[in-house]
Amino acid sequence: MTTLVTPAVPGSGRGTPPGAAPSLQPGMLPGSVPPDLRAPARRRGWWRRNIVWLVLLPIAVAAAAGASSFRVWAYWWPVGLHHEVDRVAVGEPAHLAGEYYDLGFDVPERANTMVLREIDATVTGIEQVERLPPPLYGDPVTIPDGSVAYEVQVHFAAEPQTDLSLCQIILVSEEGTRYGESTTDAQGRSNRCSTPDAEGFVSEQPEWDVSTFVLADPDAEITQVRLGFGGPEYVTADLP
Repeated sequence: MTTLVTPAVPGSGRGTPPGAAPSLQPGMLPGSVPPDLRAPARRRGWWRRNIVWLVLLPIAVAAAAGASSFRVWAYWWPVGLHHEVDRVAVGEPAHLAGEYYDLGFDVPERANTMVLREIDATVTGIEQVERLPPPLYGDPVTIPDGSVAYEVQVHFAAEPQTDLSLCQIILVSEEGTRYGESTTDAQGRSNRCSTPDAEGFVSEQPEWDVSTFVLADPDAEITQVRLGFGGPEYVTADLP
């Protein structure tokens, strides 16, 4: 008698070698997927996965730009003359008012406080000179080659002990070029708004006159005189 032996189908138990294909269930054809094995889920597209961040991105950019612009304003605005508060003709008084932070170098009781500085300035004259007068201290200064010098005369009126540090008396040409933005004039004086014999950087009298010298290009047509104290406020005197 012949006995038929049906080959056993390898199972998927612990005896299945690593990496071997899983055994077929009874009645399954090679290449088919068992009903208990789910097909891989379709991944969502990149746009759907990141839709929330795409919506929030413009808001984040706007917030960052706003914070950055505020920092730029906070550091840039107080520095430089870019806020004209009065404009007059030469010979007329201009009123300059602006707050500044006082460190108390000349007036200790104002140390570390915000102070309102108010001053009236009248440009009484401006003319080109051939040479610079000798300074009160130091050696005489000559006019550099390729430059001309202007003498600017200003009359001031302010309360005594008004801070005059960082004074700028600037000449502006018709093309907009500015001359003399440094607080030191052509003679080497460190304060343009104080008299040569003044002690410290505060006014001593209710009214006083100064002369300051500014270098410019020989072919520059000067049309304005600007006066300020480091910024941002300044006044303008237009030349006739």
